[in-house]
Amino acid sequence: MYASIQPVPAFPKPAVALFINNVTVWPSSEAQFGWTLRDADGAQVGFGILTLSGDAYAAWGTDDDYLYTYTATALGLTIIEIVPDAPPAPPVEEPVVPAPSNE
Repeated sequence: MYASIQPVPAFPKPAVALFINNVTVWPSSEAQFGWTLRDADGAQVGFGILTLSGDAYAAWGTDDDYLYTYTATALGLTIIEIVPDAPPAPPVEEPVVPAPSNE
């Protein structure tokens, strides 16, 4: 999952995507997580760490989109779209090979 964002100046290219990673939760108190900004080629052009506590932690619940909107607000970014992870590929069925006959 990542958020597509309005381009923002970064070096060497503008940032166009926001990623959240390494979420650490202290139940009933706070959470800390990393964020990265990436350019159109996927190269990291910015990063940092944020902490959720108090009302912000309580508002998070189980909605991970909240981490993106919280981070975008904290960094002054505008989210265009939150892009979910691709669903897992269906399992590949192995062909059934008949056992050789001993006749």
